[in-house]
Amino acid sequence: MSRHPAEVTGAPVCASQGRTATPSGAIKDKGRQLHQIERVPYEDAFLIGDLLTTRITVLSGEPKAGKTLLSAGMAIALLNGEPTFLGQPVLRKLDHIVFGVTDDGASEELKERLHGAVPDDAVTIFPVEDPGDRDPHYWTGICEDLVDLRPGLFVLDNILGALAPGEDISSPVTAQRIMRSLRPISEAGIPMLPVTHTPKGAAEGMSVASSPIGGRAIGAGARGLIALRNSGKQGRRIQTAINRAKEDLDLKVTVRRASQSSEVPLWERADAGPKIVSTPKAMSWDESLITRIIEEQPEEATYTPLSKRYAPEVGRSFETIRQKLREAVDHVDGRWVRKPSKAA
Repeated sequence: MSRHPAEVTGAPVCASQGRTATPSGAIKDKGRQLHQIERVPYEDAFLIGDLLTTRITVLSGEPKAGKTLLSAGMAIALLNGEPTFLGQPVLRKLDHIVFGVTDDGASEELKERLHGAVPDDAVTIFPVEDPGDRDPHYWTGICEDLVDLRPGLFVLDNILGALAPGEDISSPVTAQRIMRSLRPISEAGIPMLPVTHTPKGAAEGMSVASSPIGGRAIGAGARGLIALRNSGKQGRRIQTAINRAKEDLDLKVTVRRASQSSEVPLWERADAGPKIVSTPKAMSWDESLITRIIEEQPEEATYTPLSKRYAPEVGRSFETIRQKLREAVDHVDGRWVRKPSKAA
């Protein structure tokens, strides 16, 4: 297994704001040539393939979307060495996971969701209470404790509750500060899963990149982003944007209790396979919809009901969709086909 450079050199990996190292040349003293940088194979870059990285992966979602349930589900799969989680390969079995929790009653709630599913000594839970200016070295101390414990994963649930008094996560300065505080933990070779919320309003949080409150400032400090959506009509979906992933995922999922007397979450895929988001060149929404209609052959035989069927999924008005469909497809002999002018 690859070792992080900090483990090899013995560098002071937990030094952060308030504890500055001796000034040095940014390039001359810290620059490395390509052959000096250790390779990290794909299998060492992920705990769960294309879903949970070995660096910082931010999980965001609206309240009650199931963020804590999802982090618990991934923890169960990792601690038990299950072969897959939601169809994605579990690439490493973990012996110990640390949860830093901020909500009132979160420790007891997490115990119920893990009780009987993992060994009791495999999980450590502690309250996160950043005192701000009263202790500027708070996160450095947490980093040092984690380096001593060497857990396979540190889950911070959640970022909002971990802020110092008076801080606002929607401020870029605050968002950058919290990510800088967490980075030394990742640089010490400890994978991190910070959990946070999505912003309110239709204009925000619609893409995976803008999903966390704090937006770009949060996303720029993470290796991967997971957005957990929960719509009454569409159900739960997991969407990802992750460096080095083979695929960006868009998974329809379900979660249920293991039994009537247990709060252990069981996560399952609700679709046949992941919808792959093409990162080099994304297909336009109307072309994607036309291709889907021709493949699925829905029962609607006219433009208006067909447009109304797909409007909630496409995020466009049915009038806009109907106009695009009139230009592109015809219903011939009981099937939707492309019009000749649109044929390849």
